[in-house]
Amino acid sequence: MKISSKLFNEQQLNLLSKQMENIQSVQSKIASGKNIVFASDDPVGAVELSGLKDINSKVGQYINNAELSLSRLQMMDDTLEAAKNVFIRCNELAIQAANDVLAPSDRESIALEFDELKKELLSLANTTDSTGAHLFSGFKTKTTPFVMDSTGTVTYEGDRGVISLAVSESRMLESTIDGGTVFRDIVTSDGVSTDLFEAVDNISRSIRTASSGVEAAKAPGIAKINLTNEDPGTYSFTITSGSKSADFSIDITGADLSDLRTAINAADLDITATLEDSNTTLKLTNTFSQDITMSNVKIPGITKAQEQPTSFFTFQPVDASGNSLGNSQTLYDFDQTIASRLDEMVT
Repeated sequence: MKISSKLFNEQQLNLLSKQMENIQSVQSKIASGKNIVFASDDPVGAVELSGLKDINSKVGQYINNAELSLSRLQMMDDTLEAAKNVFIRCNELAIQAANDVLAPSDRESIALEFDELKKELLSLANTTDSTGAHLFSGFKTKTTPFVMDSTGTVTYEGDRGVISLAVSESRMLESTIDGGTVFRDIVTSDGVSTDLFEAVDNISRSIRTASSGVEAAKAPGIAKINLTNEDPGTYSFTITSGSKSADFSIDITGADLSDLRTAINAADLDITATLEDSNTTLKLTNTFSQDITMSNVKIPGITKAQEQPTSFFTFQPVDASGNSLGNSQTLYDFDQTIASRLDEMVT
């Protein structure tokens, strides 16, 4: 049987074409380093390879998430350590400022350093990671979490969200802490909720008013007391006379000290209380000329240091003729004193 030249040529061309395809396939595999370049090379293997690619992609994402979480956690740890150092310095300065021998200019210098420490704390609270996301703004990572206005008040603009990233199919890793928890939900030794910025402001205000106020006022036998009262309510304080002491809690609505006179005269303090100047001046006289001390003042509604105290007692030692002995002493609310702020710093 004869095979025509045309048929023979077609068969040869088909064979050569197939060989060329095989050669190109081998060359593609060599060039790519892959055994399967097209799904048709190995349909079953191609399906398996596609699945492996998906797994590899997920694993790669898990690794990226783990690395980002680790970076954020390390950055948060460093930031909180730096914030801790800020408060260690605040505590050192507060102890230094409590020294009675400091001049007003010395205390102002310390208060100015507190202002700078507050700015440093603000910068730490607004820390961002390598992607530019804020660490302490909750879910609002593109929002600056803490903003200070022209009065120095710091507000939190973030939320309470905590970002978690998948590091495996079954595990999520928290990679942020909301700023409200870290910098605001601070409870003082008195059980009062405050924030770190407010704590710095409190001690700064206390330092600036320390030169004009005392924690305890003392007079040798006779004293005159006045009250500047812009916070009517229940005032509490302690009066010590010689070896005797009594705690008082009196409702005072204005500058009239009649109720205070009545309460002191009823106490066993060896003190006679009388009123002068239309009941706005209270004169205390110890029967045995022993020292009279007033301390532990608590003013209604005052829970933190004020930049300009609104209510306070003025305590003036006098002699038997009513002449002033030395300068008058101002008694602010205890929360205005450096001592109260030291407690807050330690907490």
